[in-house]
Amino acid sequence: MTTDEQFGPDGWAVEVTAPARLSFTLINLDGESLRRNGIAAMAVRRPGLRARVRPGEGVKITGTEAETTRDLTKGLTKLRELWDGPGVHVDVTRPLPQHSGFGSKTSSLLALGHAYGVLCGRETDLRELSELLGRGRTSGASTGLAAGGGFLVDGGHRNPPDFYAAPEQFLRPSRFAQSVPPPKPVVRLPFPNWPILVLLTNGRHLGGTEELGWFQSVTPIPPAEAARTAQLVFMGLAPAIAEHDYDGFCDAVNEITFRSHFKREQIRFQGKEMIDLLDEGGSEKSVDAIALSVTGPACFAFTRDPGAATRWAQSLKERGLVRDFWFTNACNTGITTSFVP
Repeated sequence: MTTDEQFGPDGWAVEVTAPARLSFTLINLDGESLRRNGIAAMAVRRPGLRARVRPGEGVKITGTEAETTRDLTKGLTKLRELWDGPGVHVDVTRPLPQHSGFGSKTSSLLALGHAYGVLCGRETDLRELSELLGRGRTSGASTGLAAGGGFLVDGGHRNPPDFYAAPEQFLRPSRFAQSVPPPKPVVRLPFPNWPILVLLTNGRHLGGTEELGWFQSVTPIPPAEAARTAQLVFMGLAPAIAEHDYDGFCDAVNEITFRSHFKREQIRFQGKEMIDLLDEGGSEKSVDAIALSVTGPACFAFTRDPGAATRWAQSLKERGLVRDFWFTNACNTGITTSFVP
Protein backbone atom coordinates (compact mmCIF):
# COMPACT_ATOMS: atom_id res chain seq x y z
CA MET A 1 0.00 0.00 0.00
CA THR A 2 1.43 3.36 -1.00
CA THR A 3 0.38 6.97 -0.41
CA ASP A 4 2.06 9.89 -2.18
CA GLU A 5 1.81 12.26 0.79
CA GLN A 6 -0.02 12.39 4.07
CA PHE A 7 -1.93 15.61 3.38
CA GLY A 8 -2.92 17.12 0.05
CA PRO A 9 -3.84 20.63 -1.09
CA ASP A 10 -7.24 21.94 -0.01
CA GLY A 11 -10.00 20.91 -2.40
CA TRP A 12 -7.93 18.27 -4.18
CA ALA A 13 -9.25 14.74 -4.56
CA VAL A 14 -7.66 11.50 -3.44
CA GLU A 15 -7.31 9.08 -6.34
CA VAL A 16 -7.27 5.48 -5.17
CA THR A 17 -6.55 2.23 -6.99
CA ALA A 18 -6.97 -1.29 -5.68
CA PRO A 19 -6.36 -4.75 -7.14
CA ALA A 20 -8.88 -7.54 -7.52
CA ARG A 21 -8.57 -10.71 -5.46
CA LEU A 22 -8.40 -14.17 -7.02
CA SER A 23 -8.94 -17.06 -4.63
CA PHE A 24 -7.32 -20.46 -4.99
CA THR A 25 -9.20 -22.13 -2.13
CA LEU A 26 -10.48 -22.00 1.41
CA ILE A 27 -8.61 -24.52 3.56
CA ASN A 28 -9.97 -25.70 6.93
CA LEU A 29 -13.72 -26.22 6.64
CA ASP A 30 -14.02 -29.40 8.71
CA GLY A 31 -15.63 -29.73 12.12
CA GLU A 32 -12.65 -31.08 14.08
CA SER A 33 -9.61 -28.83 13.50
CA LEU A 34 -8.18 -26.30 15.94
CA ARG A 35 -8.79 -23.51 13.41
CA ARG A 36 -11.41 -22.81 10.74
CA ASN A 37 -11.34 -21.22 7.31
CA GLY A 38 -7.94 -20.00 6.08
CA ILE A 39 -7.50 -19.08 2.43
CA ALA A 40 -4.90 -18.94 -0.34
CA ALA A 41 -5.34 -15.97 -2.67
CA MET A 42 -3.53 -13.45 -4.85
CA ALA A 43 -3.99 -9.89 -6.13
CA VAL A 44 -4.18 -8.98 -9.83
CA ARG A 45 -4.08 -5.65 -11.65
CA ARG A 46 -7.12 -6.26 -13.86
CA PRO A 47 -9.91 -6.00 -13.04
CA GLY A 48 -8.87 -3.25 -10.67
CA LEU A 49 -10.69 -0.44 -8.94
CA ARG A 50 -10.01 3.22 -9.62
CA ALA A 51 -11.90 6.07 -7.97
CA ARG A 52 -11.63 9.73 -6.97
CA VAL A 53 -12.69 10.78 -3.49
CA ARG A 54 -13.20 14.48 -2.80
CA PRO A 55 -14.92 16.67 -0.18
CA GLY A 56 -18.61 17.32 -0.81
CA GLU A 57 -22.02 17.57 0.79
CA GLY A 58 -23.31 14.38 2.39
CA VAL A 59 -22.12 11.02 1.04
CA LYS A 60 -22.52 10.53 -2.70
CA ILE A 61 -21.28 7.59 -4.81
CA THR A 62 -21.35 7.47 -8.62
CA GLY A 63 -20.13 4.88 -11.10
CA THR A 64 -21.22 1.66 -9.37
CA GLU A 65 -24.19 -0.69 -9.57
CA ALA A 66 -27.08 -0.09 -7.17
CA GLU A 67 -26.12 -2.80 -4.65
CA THR A 68 -22.50 -1.66 -4.50
CA THR A 69 -23.59 1.97 -4.22
CA ARG A 70 -25.74 1.13 -1.19
CA ASP A 71 -22.91 -0.82 0.49
CA LEU A 72 -20.34 1.91 -0.11
CA THR A 73 -22.69 4.67 1.01
CA LYS A 74 -23.45 2.80 4.22
CA GLY A 75 -19.75 2.16 4.89
CA LEU A 76 -18.59 5.73 4.26
CA THR A 77 -21.50 7.15 6.25
CA LYS A 78 -20.40 5.02 9.21
CA LEU A 79 -16.81 6.23 8.90
CA ARG A 80 -17.90 9.84 8.57
CA GLU A 81 -19.90 9.58 11.79
CA LEU A 82 -17.13 7.77 13.69
CA TRP A 83 -14.41 10.14 12.52
CA ASP A 84 -16.55 13.30 12.54
CA GLY A 85 -15.33 13.79 8.98
CA PRO A 86 -16.47 15.97 6.09
CA GLY A 87 -19.00 15.03 3.45
CA VAL A 88 -17.58 13.10 0.54
CA HIS A 89 -18.27 12.56 -3.14
CA VAL A 90 -16.85 9.43 -4.76
CA ASP A 91 -16.61 8.91 -8.52
CA VAL A 92 -15.74 5.29 -9.28
CA THR A 93 -14.29 5.41 -12.78
CA ARG A 94 -13.35 1.72 -12.86
CA PRO A 95 -15.47 -0.50 -10.58
CA LEU A 96 -14.82 -4.12 -9.69
CA PRO A 97 -17.45 -6.55 -11.05
CA GLN A 98 -19.70 -7.59 -8.18
CA HIS A 99 -20.46 -11.20 -7.18
CA SER A 100 -17.97 -12.58 -9.72
CA GLY A 101 -15.16 -13.98 -7.57
CA PHE A 102 -13.00 -10.82 -7.40
CA GLY A 103 -13.61 -9.84 -3.76
CA SER A 104 -15.35 -6.68 -4.93
CA LYS A 105 -17.27 -5.72 -1.78
CA THR A 106 -14.41 -5.90 0.71
CA SER A 107 -11.83 -4.52 -1.73
CA SER A 108 -14.04 -1.55 -2.67
CA LEU A 109 -14.98 -0.75 0.93
CA LEU A 110 -11.36 -0.85 2.06
CA ALA A 111 -10.07 1.20 -0.88
CA LEU A 112 -12.65 3.95 -0.47
CA GLY A 113 -12.50 3.83 3.32
CA HIS A 114 -8.72 4.20 3.20
CA ALA A 115 -8.97 7.04 0.66
CA TYR A 116 -11.52 8.80 2.87
CA GLY A 117 -9.10 8.45 5.77
CA VAL A 118 -6.36 10.07 3.66
CA LEU A 119 -8.80 12.87 2.81
CA CYS A 120 -9.43 13.36 6.54
CA GLY A 121 -5.71 13.26 7.37
CA ARG A 122 -6.10 9.97 9.25
CA GLU A 123 -3.76 6.98 9.31
CA THR A 124 -5.99 3.93 8.89
CA ASP A 125 -4.87 0.38 9.64
CA LEU A 126 -6.56 -1.75 7.00
CA ARG A 127 -7.17 -4.68 9.32
CA GLU A 128 -8.89 -2.40 11.84
CA LEU A 129 -10.81 -0.72 9.01
CA SER A 130 -11.98 -4.10 7.74
CA GLU A 131 -13.26 -5.08 11.18
CA LEU A 132 -14.95 -1.71 11.58
CA LEU A 133 -16.80 -2.24 8.30
CA GLY A 134 -17.83 -5.81 9.20
CA ARG A 135 -15.56 -7.52 6.68
CA GLY A 136 -12.96 -10.30 6.94
CA ARG A 137 -14.92 -12.52 9.30
CA THR A 138 -14.31 -15.60 7.17
CA SER A 139 -11.38 -14.68 4.91
CA GLY A 140 -8.59 -12.20 5.44
CA ALA A 141 -7.59 -12.33 1.77
CA SER A 142 -9.02 -9.05 0.50
CA THR A 143 -7.86 -7.25 3.65
CA GLY A 144 -4.32 -8.62 3.47
CA LEU A 145 -4.01 -8.10 -0.28
CA ALA A 146 -5.20 -4.50 0.05
CA ALA A 147 -2.19 -3.89 2.28
CA GLY A 148 0.51 -5.42 0.10
CA GLY A 149 -0.82 -7.35 -2.88
CA GLY A 150 1.04 -10.47 -4.02
CA PHE A 151 0.13 -13.94 -2.77
CA LEU A 152 -0.98 -14.73 0.75
CA VAL A 153 -2.31 -17.46 2.96
CA ASP A 154 -4.18 -16.43 6.09
CA GLY A 155 -4.41 -18.63 9.17
CA GLY A 156 -8.15 -18.45 9.69
CA HIS A 157 -9.62 -18.23 13.18
CA ARG A 158 -9.09 -20.32 16.29
CA ASN A 159 -12.13 -22.44 17.10
CA PRO A 160 -13.75 -21.85 20.52
CA PRO A 161 -14.79 -24.84 22.68
CA ASP A 162 -18.43 -24.67 21.52
CA PHE A 163 -17.43 -24.94 17.85
CA TYR A 164 -17.28 -28.72 17.85
CA ALA A 165 -20.88 -29.23 18.99
CA ALA A 166 -22.27 -26.95 16.27
CA PRO A 167 -19.69 -26.17 13.55
CA GLU A 168 -22.44 -24.91 11.25
CA GLN A 169 -22.78 -21.87 13.52
CA PHE A 170 -19.19 -20.89 12.73
CA LEU A 171 -18.58 -22.15 9.18
CA ARG A 172 -20.34 -19.31 7.38
CA PRO A 173 -19.77 -16.66 4.69
CA SER A 174 -18.33 -13.41 6.03
CA ARG A 175 -21.64 -11.54 6.10
CA PHE A 176 -23.19 -14.17 8.37
CA ALA A 177 -20.12 -15.17 10.38
CA GLN A 178 -19.26 -14.48 14.01
CA SER A 179 -17.95 -10.97 14.67
CA VAL A 180 -14.18 -11.57 14.77
CA PRO A 181 -11.18 -9.58 13.47
CA PRO A 182 -9.86 -10.45 10.00
CA PRO A 183 -7.31 -13.28 10.19
CA LYS A 184 -3.66 -12.36 9.73
CA PRO A 185 -1.53 -13.63 6.83
CA VAL A 186 0.84 -16.42 7.79
CA VAL A 187 2.39 -16.49 4.29
CA ARG A 188 2.95 -13.36 2.22
CA LEU A 189 4.99 -13.50 -0.99
CA PRO A 190 5.47 -11.36 -4.09
CA PHE A 191 3.92 -13.21 -7.01
CA PRO A 192 6.06 -13.83 -10.12
CA ASN A 193 5.29 -11.99 -13.35
CA TRP A 194 3.55 -14.98 -14.94
CA PRO A 195 0.80 -14.25 -17.50
CA ILE A 196 -2.68 -14.78 -16.04
CA LEU A 197 -5.69 -15.31 -18.31
CA VAL A 198 -8.97 -14.25 -16.66
CA LEU A 199 -12.15 -15.81 -18.03
CA LEU A 200 -15.46 -14.19 -17.14
CA THR A 201 -17.88 -17.05 -17.65
CA ASN A 202 -21.66 -17.18 -17.85
CA GLY A 203 -21.85 -18.86 -14.46
CA ARG A 204 -24.15 -18.05 -11.58
CA HIS A 205 -23.51 -15.34 -9.02
CA LEU A 206 -23.77 -16.46 -5.40
CA GLY A 207 -24.54 -14.12 -2.51
CA GLY A 208 -26.86 -13.30 0.36
CA THR A 209 -29.00 -15.97 2.00
CA GLU A 210 -28.52 -18.27 -1.00
CA GLU A 211 -24.78 -18.29 -0.29
CA LEU A 212 -25.40 -19.04 3.39
CA GLY A 213 -27.69 -21.96 2.53
CA TRP A 214 -25.24 -23.36 0.00
CA PHE A 215 -22.27 -22.98 2.36
CA GLN A 216 -24.04 -24.84 5.14
CA SER A 217 -25.12 -27.60 2.75
CA VAL A 218 -21.49 -28.45 1.84
CA THR A 219 -19.74 -27.95 5.20
CA PRO A 220 -18.24 -29.26 7.38
CA ILE A 221 -16.02 -31.22 5.02
CA PRO A 222 -14.16 -34.43 6.01
CA PRO A 223 -11.08 -33.67 8.17
CA ALA A 224 -8.84 -35.65 5.81
CA GLU A 225 -9.90 -33.39 2.93
CA ALA A 226 -9.08 -30.26 4.95
CA ALA A 227 -5.65 -31.71 5.74
CA ARG A 228 -5.04 -32.51 2.06
CA THR A 229 -5.99 -28.97 1.02
CA ALA A 230 -3.65 -27.53 3.65
CA GLN A 231 -0.85 -29.70 2.28
CA LEU A 232 -1.52 -28.49 -1.28
CA VAL A 233 -1.39 -24.87 -0.12
CA PHE A 234 1.56 -24.96 2.29
CA MET A 235 3.66 -27.60 0.51
CA GLY A 236 2.45 -26.91 -3.03
CA LEU A 237 1.42 -23.36 -3.90
CA ALA A 238 3.50 -21.41 -1.38
CA PRO A 239 6.94 -22.99 -1.92
CA ALA A 240 6.46 -23.01 -5.69
CA ILE A 241 5.75 -19.26 -5.65
CA ALA A 242 8.70 -18.60 -3.32
CA GLU A 243 11.02 -20.57 -5.63
CA HIS A 244 9.47 -19.29 -8.89
CA ASP A 245 8.80 -22.94 -9.72
CA TYR A 246 6.19 -22.52 -12.45
CA ASP A 247 5.65 -26.23 -13.10
CA GLY A 248 5.29 -27.03 -9.41
CA PHE A 249 2.86 -24.15 -9.00
CA CYS A 250 0.71 -25.31 -11.92
CA ASP A 251 0.65 -28.86 -10.56
CA ALA A 252 -0.65 -27.56 -7.22
CA VAL A 253 -3.29 -25.36 -8.87
CA ASN A 254 -4.59 -28.26 -10.94
CA GLU A 255 -4.67 -30.58 -7.92
CA ILE A 256 -6.83 -28.04 -6.11
CA THR A 257 -9.12 -27.49 -9.10
CA PHE A 258 -9.65 -31.08 -10.13
CA ARG A 259 -9.15 -33.12 -6.98
CA SER A 260 -9.74 -31.10 -3.79
CA HIS A 261 -13.04 -31.64 -1.99
CA PHE A 262 -14.35 -28.13 -1.33
CA LYS A 263 -13.24 -26.71 -4.68
CA ARG A 264 -15.14 -29.50 -6.44
CA GLU A 265 -18.23 -28.47 -4.46
CA GLN A 266 -17.77 -24.88 -5.63
CA ILE A 267 -17.43 -26.04 -9.22
CA ARG A 268 -20.45 -28.33 -8.86
CA PHE A 269 -22.53 -25.33 -7.76
CA GLN A 270 -21.87 -23.75 -11.14
CA GLY A 271 -23.11 -26.81 -13.01
CA LYS A 272 -22.20 -28.79 -16.10
CA GLU A 273 -21.13 -25.85 -18.26
CA MET A 274 -18.47 -24.86 -15.73
CA ILE A 275 -17.36 -28.46 -15.21
CA ASP A 276 -16.97 -28.88 -18.97
CA LEU A 277 -15.13 -25.57 -19.37
CA LEU A 278 -12.60 -26.42 -16.67
CA ASP A 279 -12.16 -29.92 -18.06
CA GLU A 280 -11.49 -28.41 -21.48
CA GLY A 281 -8.98 -26.02 -19.93
CA GLY A 282 -7.30 -28.93 -18.19
CA SER A 283 -6.74 -30.69 -21.51
CA GLU A 284 -5.92 -27.58 -23.58
CA LYS A 285 -2.23 -27.68 -24.59
CA SER A 286 -1.75 -23.92 -24.22
CA VAL A 287 -3.11 -23.89 -20.65
CA ASP A 288 -0.77 -25.12 -17.91
CA ALA A 289 -3.19 -24.65 -15.00
CA ILE A 290 -6.75 -23.42 -14.53
CA ALA A 291 -8.77 -22.43 -11.47
CA LEU A 292 -12.17 -21.14 -10.35
CA SER A 293 -12.05 -18.12 -8.02
CA VAL A 294 -14.24 -18.94 -4.99
CA THR A 295 -17.62 -20.01 -6.45
CA GLY A 296 -17.03 -17.96 -9.58
CA PRO A 297 -18.14 -17.21 -12.09
CA ALA A 298 -14.61 -15.94 -12.83
CA CYS A 299 -11.95 -18.48 -13.77
CA PHE A 300 -8.23 -17.85 -14.22
CA ALA A 301 -5.52 -19.77 -16.03
CA PHE A 302 -1.74 -19.78 -16.39
CA THR A 303 0.13 -20.26 -19.67
CA ARG A 304 3.57 -20.17 -21.26
CA ASP A 305 1.96 -19.40 -24.63
CA PRO A 306 -0.35 -16.37 -24.35
CA GLY A 307 -0.94 -16.31 -28.10
CA ALA A 308 -2.31 -19.85 -28.23
CA ALA A 309 -4.22 -19.34 -24.98
CA THR A 310 -5.83 -16.21 -26.47
CA ARG A 311 -7.01 -18.22 -29.46
CA TRP A 312 -8.50 -20.82 -27.12
CA ALA A 313 -10.25 -18.13 -25.06
CA GLN A 314 -11.58 -16.53 -28.23
CA SER A 315 -13.04 -19.88 -29.26
CA LEU A 316 -14.79 -20.08 -25.88
CA LYS A 317 -16.28 -16.64 -26.46
CA GLU A 318 -17.41 -17.54 -29.98
CA ARG A 319 -19.13 -20.63 -28.57
CA GLY A 320 -20.87 -18.52 -25.93
CA LEU A 321 -19.03 -20.13 -23.01
CA VAL A 322 -17.43 -16.92 -21.72
CA ARG A 323 -18.63 -13.32 -21.79
CA ASP A 324 -15.18 -11.78 -21.79
CA PHE A 325 -11.51 -12.58 -21.23
CA TRP A 326 -8.28 -10.69 -20.73
CA PHE A 327 -4.67 -11.10 -19.67
CA THR A 328 -3.34 -9.57 -16.50
CA ASN A 329 -0.52 -10.09 -14.03
CA ALA A 330 -0.04 -9.96 -10.29
CA CYS A 331 -0.28 -6.74 -8.32
CA ASN A 332 2.42 -6.75 -5.65
CA THR A 333 1.57 -3.36 -4.12
CA GLY A 334 -2.06 -3.39 -2.96
CA ILE A 335 -3.98 -0.12 -2.55
CA THR A 336 -2.35 3.09 -3.82
CA THR A 337 -3.47 6.68 -3.25
CA SER A 338 -2.35 10.03 -4.66
CA PHE A 339 -3.67 13.59 -4.63
CA VAL A 340 -5.09 15.00 -7.88
CA PRO A 341 -6.70 18.38 -8.74
